[in-house]
Amino acid sequence: MEKELFTTLRELLLLLVWEMMRVLRPFHLTPEQFDTLLLLEVDNGWRMGDLSGRLLVDNSKMTRIVDYLEAQSWAERRPDSEDRRAQQVFLTAQGNAHREKAQVAHLETLQSSLTTFSEAERIQLLNLLTNWRSALR
Repeated sequence: MEKELFTTLRELLLLLVWEMMRVLRPFHLTPEQFDTLLLLEVDNGWRMGDLSGRLLVDNSKMTRIVDYLEAQSWAERRPDSEDRRAQQVFLTAQGNAHREKAQVAHLETLQSSLTTFSEAERIQLLNLLTNWRSALR
């Protein structure tokens, strides 16, 4: 049973990532870049190390992600007011608008994929996944 469960979850994860890549392609975003935009805020910055830890990517990949977002004018680096050796990453107004458009498309796709479940089943699925995530932390 556990093998079947993990095989199914692995396949589901791959399908979700593939679908996310397909939906984000017109917005010129990878899933990691999109996840970064979802975390960033206009008035509240993130240190690079905190971003990479939250997104489970190494520091060099996080640097490349932020470099790309900054080149698109969707994010900007600013000096950290508490540590002059560090920088914080902020969402720009342009990045916020772009994120909202991509998020609408992403959520529409997710909602469409969940239509096979009743409302009660979706609540049950959310509860099960939330409990599992908590156990892994």
